[in-house]
Amino acid sequence: MIWVHCGDASEITTTLSLANRLIEHSDAADVLVTCDAPHLSAFETLPSDVICVEVPSDSPTKCRAFLDKWGPSYLIWNGGALRPALLRQVERSGIAATLINARNAGLIPGGSRWLPRATRSAVSPFHRILTADGATATRLMRGGVAAEQVEATGPILEEPIPLPHDQYELTVMAEAFGARPMWLAADVVQSEVVHMAAAHMAASRKSHRLIMVLSPRDIGDGPKSAQVLRDAGFRVGVRSEGDDPEPEHQVYVADLPDELGLWYRLVPLTFMGGTMSGGGASSPFEPILLGSAVVHGTRKSPHQTRFERLASVQACREIRSASELGIAISVLISPEQTARMALAGWDEITHNAETINRLIETAMHGVARPEGAP
Repeated sequence: MIWVHCGDASEITTTLSLANRLIEHSDAADVLVTCDAPHLSAFETLPSDVICVEVPSDSPTKCRAFLDKWGPSYLIWNGGALRPALLRQVERSGIAATLINARNAGLIPGGSRWLPRATRSAVSPFHRILTADGATATRLMRGGVAAEQVEATGPILEEPIPLPHDQYELTVMAEAFGARPMWLAADVVQSEVVHMAAAHMAASRKSHRLIMVLSPRDIGDGPKSAQVLRDAGFRVGVRSEGDDPEPEHQVYVADLPDELGLWYRLVPLTFMGGTMSGGGASSPFEPILLGSAVVHGTRKSPHQTRFERLASVQACREIRSASELGIAISVLISPEQTARMALAGWDEITHNAETINRLIETAMHGVARPEGAP
């Protein structure tokens, strides 16, 4: 059994990502996830074969009982404060362990003083420590932790999983659209359709062959969305009605289920639905991972942090109105612009992929000792 502990709420998305990766790469091992009780509901989206339980209170008796019950062979401790009693039992049980996203604030629970011996003792159960910053790595080594045990990787963040697609449909659609400039209004709530129409009208004035692919959040709203677009003066094809993209179409309503992976791969620029009129945004990592640059409105919940990461490397553009969206589409539709944004986003969300791969491989083999260690 591989055990992943989520140290605090800020590490939930990383823990979810790690658990999913472990399940994908494991034929025999079980995965156990622990966290504080208030955060258990966040892990309900994990596959049913992942065991999610509350971390035991930090008393020797309860910690021994916990380890006896579950018998993990490997531990990934993901950030947050350390639990001395639990980790002492981990060390005594000989469980291989790696600490990731280590930060100074969590090394000595309840204290802020720099105490070398206490620091070394707190992390002694871990054969490998991956720190979120250089300052934490420096503190650990000054505290007596062997340099070969410590690696300043920076924060290990979630690793997004690409949405699936039908390769045959991708080939068919690519041939049907040809070389026309395209943008995607993805996961659009019904109240946003009129704004998409206004933005497309404005952008089309500068690019007459421009076509918008609109994917409604509620697939059943496809015909209704198409009518709004026809009322705005567009010639519209509707996928659920058997229409293929035609040269005369100005909008194509993509209203078949589970096809966003197809459209993100095909269309180089995506507006994230739900960010203009509300309704909840989808993850902007999904299009970026598949090569589509991102434009979005101001309502970014529940993925505020992900949008901020992309904005920090200029991989997305925020707009405040349909008119701003039309201008953004006109400016960003060039292949050079979309490629630059998508590449910047790709680098941001995959920069620690090698670290995660090594972590997964180590966990799967149950080996956590640093290179050169006996």
